[in-house]
Amino acid sequence: MEYDHIEVRVREREGRRMYELDGYFRPHPESKPPEYRRQPIVDLTEDQARALYDDLEEHLSE
Repeated sequence: MEYDHIEVRVREREGRRMYELDGYFRPHPESKPPEYRRQPIVDLTEDQARALYDDLEEHLSE
């Protein structure tokens, strides 16, 4: 699925920091931003978020 916007939120859950990635997509091709729908993508622990950051940084620097 392709998203128009991705947002990251940080939440405390059971004493741990969790990084929630949410995507916003258009329900119809002609949809305007107020009509975008939120779709949770993934929740990451801090270690998972750091590993993803490292992987993305490596790929983007190529």
